Amino acid sequence: MAGDYLAYQKAHSHVVADVDILTGTAAYANVIAPKSADHQIFIQKVTLSLTTHAADVYTVTDDGAGPDIAVHTDAAAGAGVPSVVTWDFGPIGRPVTKGANVDVSHSSTGVAVMHIEGYQRLIGPVALGLGSAGIPPSNVQG
Repeated sequence: MAGDYLAYQKAHSHVVADVDILTGTAAYANVIAPKSADHQIFIQKVTLSLTTHAADVYTVTDDGAGPDIAVHTDAAAGAGVPSVVTWDFGPIGRPVTKGANVDVSHSSTGVAVMHIEGYQRLIGPVALGLGSAGIPPSNVQG
């Protein structure tokens, strides 16, 4: 199955972020940013490794007003509380709003490391300004 993930990452542009989530910093903006407003990010996998448990909510969102990508509500340390949480969206991945950045936040004093991986691809049409590219319009055949 890993080959399927890599196929999408190689066919498009691989994106990855490792976020150290610390006490005192609630928001981490633009941990993954698209190349342009016409690119769309697809999240394939998110892994949250908790090092200090707290009554905390960890959220992965996009800043394009799309729905949350992943949310984990952590409990105080105790029996049965997971220390590693993984969201696997498959090889195609979960799309983020076109042109939007991926943001991470948490609500309390927990400490964790979050690993996010996926790819981005060009979604919208791109206009080529021929005059600005050094090609005079008179040399373009249509």
